[in-house]
Amino acid sequence: MIFPLRKRPAASYHERPRSFGSPRDGGARSHAGCDLYALAGTEVLAIEAGTVTRGCYAFYDVVYALEVTSHAGRTVRYGEICAAAPGIRLGSAVAEGQVIAHVGQMKSVTQAMLHLETYDGTGQGPLT
Repeated sequence: MIFPLRKRPAASYHERPRSFGSPRDGGARSHAGCDLYALAGTEVLAIEAGTVTRGCYAFYDVVYALEVTSHAGRTVRYGEICAAAPGIRLGSAVAEGQVIAHVGQMKSVTQAMLHLETYDGTGQGPLT
């Protein structure tokens, strides 16, 4: 498994407000992923090989998301992207490290980022 950006962001994705579980909406919900700050247009890499199981779809505030399920069964959601890379669509096989998308830019947030979530299907509760 590799990192989804060619360069790690300077701002830590282990700290609030970028980290998994950080409070959102005044504590009404929790952040379901981590935010990796990067310039809009930055290449997004598949963290492991798999198949696109949910094509590019509207995610939040004019950005999109793409989901890839690995051969081991883990699903990775790449959110806040501007679009899938050419040739990447529902059912596409992707290789680890392949460019699958580019970081998008929301209208209401000045900092562009990749919102990354992983799911293995074993969890329970609101953040499974």
